[in-house]
Amino acid sequence: MRSLAITRRLVALALVGGLAACSGGGGGAHAVPSTGSNNVGPSTPSAALTRTLKPSAKFTSTAKLTGSAMNIGGLVMHVVVNQRNAAGLIAYAAAANKPGSGTYRQFLTASQIGDMFGASKSDYVTVANYFGSYGLKVGGFPQRLALTVAGTPAQFAQALGTTFSFYKSSEGHTLIAPTGNITFTKALPVTDIADAVIDLQAKHRQFVQGASGGPQMNSTGGNTPQQIARAFDYTSAYAAGYTGTGISIGIIGTGPIDATFGYNDFKVFHSTYGFPGGGVAGGSGTLTEVPVLSQNALNSLGWGYAGSPTATPPPVTAPCNQASSPYTDPSESPTATCNPEDYEAQIDTEQASLAYNANILFYLAYVPVECGDGAADCSPDPSTGLGYDYQGLAESDDEIQQAIADNTADVLSLSYGGPEMLNGFYNQNVGGAYDPVGFGPSEFAALAAEGIAVFVSSGDQGEVGCAPYSLSLENTPCVSYPSGDVSVTSVGGVFVPLNNAGQYTGPITAWGTQTNSGGASGGGTSTVTPVPPWQTGTNVPTSGRSQPDISLEGDPYSGVGVLANTDFTGATVSTYGGTSVAAPEAAAMWALVLQACSQAPSCAKATGAKPYRLGNAAPYFYGIYNNATEYPFSFYDVTFGTNTMPGCEVNGTCSGATPYPTPTVQYTAGVGYDLVTGIGVPFARHLIQTVVGV
Repeated sequence: MRSLAITRRLVALALVGGLAACSGGGGGAHAVPSTGSNNVGPSTPSAALTRTLKPSAKFTSTAKLTGSAMNIGGLVMHVVVNQRNAAGLIAYAAAANKPGSGTYRQFLTASQIGDMFGASKSDYVTVANYFGSYGLKVGGFPQRLALTVAGTPAQFAQALGTTFSFYKSSEGHTLIAPTGNITFTKALPVTDIADAVIDLQAKHRQFVQGASGGPQMNSTGGNTPQQIARAFDYTSAYAAGYTGTGISIGIIGTGPIDATFGYNDFKVFHSTYGFPGGGVAGGSGTLTEVPVLSQNALNSLGWGYAGSPTATPPPVTAPCNQASSPYTDPSESPTATCNPEDYEAQIDTEQASLAYNANILFYLAYVPVECGDGAADCSPDPSTGLGYDYQGLAESDDEIQQAIADNTADVLSLSYGGPEMLNGFYNQNVGGAYDPVGFGPSEFAALAAEGIAVFVSSGDQGEVGCAPYSLSLENTPCVSYPSGDVSVTSVGGVFVPLNNAGQYTGPITAWGTQTNSGGASGGGTSTVTPVPPWQTGTNVPTSGRSQPDISLEGDPYSGVGVLANTDFTGATVSTYGGTSVAAPEAAAMWALVLQACSQAPSCAKATGAKPYRLGNAAPYFYGIYNNATEYPFSFYDVTFGTNTMPGCEVNGTCSGATPYPTPTVQYTAGVGYDLVTGIGVPFARHLIQTVVGV
C-alpha cells in the first residue's frame, strides 16, 4: 500500500504503576453530566502532587525535541478513566460469540456495557469536571470507556502541569508530546492520557490505484458491481430475496463524502452502472452521514459543558489543488473552501452497496486543526498532513465510540490500519493505538458484545506491514492492527480475472508480486495477540492471532470502478484495489447473511432488539473451515501466489541501491489456511445456506 493518508496520534505514554492505553475513544453521543459538587477549579500545582504520569523510557531515549508546540491551533486527547472490569468486557465478548457458552448471543447495549464493565458514573463525572474546569471541552459515551477532551495547548498545559513540544521519533516521524511529566492537582481515577504523544504520520488507508493495462473487460475500467456480484455469487443471493433489506452497514469514515451535495458520488455510481440502490432520502438502500459528537445532540441533552469536543459541521467538500490550497479552519481562513475527497470513503460506501437494500451509515468525526498554521515545523504540508483540520481517519476512535453508543449498525467496515508495533519507538508494553494490549481491544470487544460484526482490511504491504513507516523495517515481517484484533474479521485481497459478464477467465490467485500491480495483501502472525480459541484448523499457526481470515477482490490489476468528485469533475470512474475494497465487500456479504437470519426463526434468537445479529463473523468462518462438507461448498481455496511485495513502498524509495532484498520470510498461498488469503474466498449464496440453513 502507498502512503495515501497521513494522520496522527497513535503512541501513548507508558504509566508508572499501570498499563497505558491507546488512542481509543471517548467522545460521544452526549457530554458528561456535571455535578457541581465535583467541580475542581484551576489551581497552581502544589509541591505535593498526587499523581504523575511519566513518558516511556523508549520515548525519552529515542525522541528528539525540536521546538515548542504551544502555538499550534489545538489538541485532542482521549482520557481513559479507570475501568471497573476491562478484562471482563473482553471475556464477555468472547463468550457471547462462542457457540455453546452460557451467554452465547446474549448481546448487550452500550449502557449495559458501561454499567457492567466501564468506568463508574461518579469517576466519569469527576474526571470530566476536572478537565472542564480548565476550559477544555469534554464529551463521553454511555459505554464509559474514555472521555474525549479538546482545547488549546495552554488549557492542556494547565490541566496536565506541563507544556508541549515538537519531537522527531527514531523513525523520523513528527510528534507532539508533553515536555515533561504529566501532573494532576488532585488524585484522579485515570488509567492513561491516550494521545498524549501524537504521531502525525501513523494510520494508513488501505487502497491502491489501479495501473493501466489491467484485464478490465468494460468500458469504464475496473470491475463493475455487477461483475463482482456475479463473481462472488451475490447474484444468487439476490435472486433468493437477500439484498440487505433491514440491515445497517456502518462505515468508519476516513475522509469526507459529498453530503452537502446530496451524496452525488453514491447516487451517480449506482446510476452509471445501472445497479440497484443509491438512495439517500430514507428507506432501503440509502446512505446517511452520522453525526459524531454532534453539537446539537450535546446541547439537547443538557449535560455538562457547553460545546462539543469536535467542530460541527464538517467543512464543505469542494474542488481544490491540495498541494497549494489546503483547507484551514474557518477561524483562521474564513474564505477557505478546499476539502478534497479521499477516495477511501467512496470505495467503502460504493462497495458496501453490494448489499443494495441495506442502509449505509457513514460515521465521520471532525475536530479543529490540531497543528495550526504558522507554528514551527507545522505549516500546511500535504506530504505530512500538518496544518490540516483533522477529520475521519484521524478521529476514527470517536467514530467507533459513536457506533458503540448508537448500537445501530449491524455490520462495520474499517479500511485502515497500521503496524502492530515498530521497533524502537513503538513498544508492546505502551498500549499504542495499534498495540493489542492497549485500548483498542476494549473498543472492539464492546462492538462484539453488542453483536456487531466488524470487517477490517488486512493491509496492502504484504508480509512487511511496517515498511511504509521505517526504512529499517522494509524487510521485517509485520502485521496490521486493528485487523489482528480477536473481535474482528480480517479481510485480505485476491486477484480476480473476470470477463465482462463476471465470469472467471482463470483461477483466483493471491494479490502480490505475480501481477506486479503495486502493493500486496497483508498477512502474517501477531507477536503480541495470542491465537483466539476459534482460530483453529489445518495449517493455522498456533503462535498467535493470524491474518487474514478470508479474502475478496483486492488486486488493483483487476480492481473495481470507483466514482468520486462527481460534483466537480463529472462522472469519471477510476480503478482502485487494495484490501479497502475487500473489507466493505465482505461487510455487504455478511449483511445478506443477517437478513436471511432475520427471516429464519431458527436463527433469529439473539437477545435484544436485533435477534438476527450473529456477532463476530470470524468464528463462523473457522467453523465452516473445519467442516469437510461445508468448506468446499462455501469457499474457494486459493492455492497460488504470494503476498510478497513487488518493490519498495517506503515513501516511494528504498534504503538500498536495489528494491527489496530477498525476503527473509515469504508467505505463499496453499491448500487450506495460509497467511496470504486466510481460509479463502467466500461465496454469498452458499455462505447463507451454510450459516443460516436457508
